[in-house]
Amino acid sequence: IEDQRAKKAVLDKIRQDRMSKGKEKEAEKGVPPPQPIPQTTTPQPPKQYDECKLQIRLPTGQALINSFKAEDTLGDVVAFVRDTAKLETFGLMTSFPRKQYQTSDYGFSLKSLGLCPSSVIIVSKQ
Repeated sequence: IEDQRAKKAVLDKIRQDRMSKGKEKEAEKGVPPPQPIPQTTTPQPPKQYDECKLQIRLPTGQALINSFKAEDTLGDVVAFVRDTAKLETFGLMTSFPRKQYQTSDYGFSLKSLGLCPSSVIIVSKQ
C-alpha cells in the first residue's frame, strides 16, 4: 500500500511539473520575440579618385610604376610606354578582370575604364 501511495505521489508530481512547464511555454509564446534594432547608417558616397597609380608590366618582366591623373586617357599610357620602354608595337591588357584593350579604347579616361585608384597593366608584344 505504501508503494502505491509513493508511486501515486511521484506521478502527481510529474503531472504538476508537466502542467507548469506547459504554462511557461504558452507564456513565452504570448511574448513577442525581441525585434532587432534597425541600424541607421547612411550609405557612403562613391570615392572620387583624382589619381591613378599604374604598374605596367613589360614583356621583359620589368615593371614601370607611374601615377597618372584619373582623367588621363589610355592613349597617354601608350605614349608613356613608347617613350619609356622604347617599344613601337604592343598591346595592353589587364589580368583581373581579364581585358584586352583595343586602339578604340585609347580615347577613354583611366577612370572610365575602371583602372582607378590603382591597377596592373600588362604590355604584350604584337
